[in-house]
Amino acid sequence: MRKQVLLKDLKPGMILAQALMSPQGDLLMGAGTMLTVFVIALLQDPAYMTDVLPEGVGIDEMTLHVEIPVRTARLPVEDIAPAREEGGERKPPDPAKDTLLDPEYVQTYDTVMGQLEGIFNPKTISRGIDLDAIGQLIADRYLDKLCDGTRAVAQLHNMNREGNYLLHHSLHVAILAGLMGRWLRWPQEYRARLILAGLLHDVGKLKISNDIWGKSGRLSPQEMSIIRRHPTFSQEILAKSGLGNEADLMAGVLQHHERGDGSGYPSGIRKDSISPFGKILGIIDVYDAMTSNRGYARKSSPFHIFDHLTADMMSGKLDAEYGVLFVKKVCHALTGSWVRLKSGEKAKIIYIDQSRTNSLPIVETTEGKFYDLAHDSQAKITEMMTLSEAIV
Repeated sequence: MRKQVLLKDLKPGMILAQALMSPQGDLLMGAGTMLTVFVIALLQDPAYMTDVLPEGVGIDEMTLHVEIPVRTARLPVEDIAPAREEGGERKPPDPAKDTLLDPEYVQTYDTVMGQLEGIFNPKTISRGIDLDAIGQLIADRYLDKLCDGTRAVAQLHNMNREGNYLLHHSLHVAILAGLMGRWLRWPQEYRARLILAGLLHDVGKLKISNDIWGKSGRLSPQEMSIIRRHPTFSQEILAKSGLGNEADLMAGVLQHHERGDGSGYPSGIRKDSISPFGKILGIIDVYDAMTSNRGYARKSSPFHIFDHLTADMMSGKLDAEYGVLFVKKVCHALTGSWVRLKSGEKAKIIYIDQSRTNSLPIVETTEGKFYDLAHDSQAKITEMMTLSEAIV
């Protein structure tokens, strides 16, 4: 039975019937989340609910739509993670029944990927990028649609990434760059240039043999030297295409591997000489590369990557101002996604504490077990799974 219930009247065993969203589009708690004593305490906490309270509505007046199983009242109130009901009303999350992926989003993504196959053509790249095709992509507003809201983060993690890694990576960086532009509240024109810089940042790899940048083993010093030239190759291709006067775009493409402590490439410049576009794309490039399977490395858990990014911010390699914002926003957008635990269990992220950038989530397994990964040292996420991987 579905019912609208005041926060103060929530009971363990009820199930959230509608996703809890902030006005900015952040998913705080997914539909289908079981309300435990722990979760109810969060929902009744004014600090947690500040971002989702409708204007003029106090926390004592806030209501949520919930599903009420038949024998909810029999659940022990002191239970943090109540077991499934005998009658089967309460069921653990099932990836086969998950509606996390938006078919319209996936279709738009596939459409853009099809167009990029023609634009990222190794046989024609020596003549530059087809700006007419890029212009059509922008005019059709497909990229804008893909950058629409924080839900894009969950879509990227749950879609299949099979096929051309370079195309997937370039599109992901463009989408995440578009989200960063929104989070920074940049003007549309400036944000559009950042998206384009993200889309084209690695186009120079088309001039490098796939045997090198797609190599599964360790690169030789000579091969690494060639790889480190790809930002320069990208800049040369864009200049030949007529984009040489786009200073922000060109700087972002050339500098996305530069680091604030001077340890980056191709020029080894330091923090003050790296443009905002270069700093932002550097963060996003690392994040998406580490969340993807590459020839030489398996994808990592985003929460491991957040630690990696934080360490690079602390050491001065990556920009802390942009990095903290990116980690915080992406971290909290992962609610509802599927992960594999060290034990081999599949689990769904049901809650992430918003008070800290290095928060670990609470997850529920397909067997109905709950783990608070911040306090359970035996449970650990090994990887984020796409929805199709979770279903298998």
